[in-house]
Amino acid sequence: ILDTYEPGSTFKAITTAAGLEEDVIHPDDMVSDAPVMIAGHQLRCWRYYNPHGHETFREGVYNSCNPVFVRVAQQLGIERFYKYVEAFGFNEKTGISLPGEQLGLFHENPQEIDMAVASFGQRFTITPIQLICAYSAIANGGQLMKPRLIKELTDSEGNIVQKFEPEVVRNVISKKTSDTLREILEGVVSEGTGRNAYVKGYRVAGKTGTSETTESDRYIASFSAFAPADNPVICVLVVLDDPKGDSHMGGAVAAPVAG
Repeated sequence: ILDTYEPGSTFKAITTAAGLEEDVIHPDDMVSDAPVMIAGHQLRCWRYYNPHGHETFREGVYNSCNPVFVRVAQQLGIERFYKYVEAFGFNEKTGISLPGEQLGLFHENPQEIDMAVASFGQRFTITPIQLICAYSAIANGGQLMKPRLIKELTDSEGNIVQKFEPEVVRNVISKKTSDTLREILEGVVSEGTGRNAYVKGYRVAGKTGTSETTESDRYIASFSAFAPADNPVICVLVVLDDPKGDSHMGGAVAAPVAG
């Protein structure tokens, strides 16, 4: 949970949060999945031969359409986009009480193409614990929490010797944005690319992701989620390193949404 990796489409929740918070996009706005050309690079939907065409932004998130997020980032602009990257904690260590926490690699002097590919989670690295802290902030009304491993210490008689209280790092989005994004991410599971995580009678919200590695034909698949969507109490991140069939489990991280 402390090593770095490329998050892929799980990061689209962060771009969505920024777009909603800055009022540059709304769930039912019509958007285009047509390719975007930036600095000689054509950025296309993962469904290369049959893109989703015109759709609502909500559907764009459900379908995980890369060009939709590129256009949101363009509306935000470099300064505002990276302001949310920093606000959600991706430029700093979380401060979790474990040795060896790494710091991801983000662009120091980003250009438009850097922002564009970052909007859908490529060409930078973060740690799993950073991502799960960010999703917890989305789930809990917008408060980024410092992760903690221990709630309290007790003696042999069960008396509490020391308590470790939840610690708010900062507020990153409004409750309104949090509520809207929770509802959209629930739709990703019930109607979109996260349908395999749907549990009948239980409200799960989350986002799928597939990212590249430095090795050819080696990918990382992940799913970041929280539940219940209407009143979250737990946030979970599952990462599969080079998945093949039902094996090669990379790891899973879970945390309470309030720290």
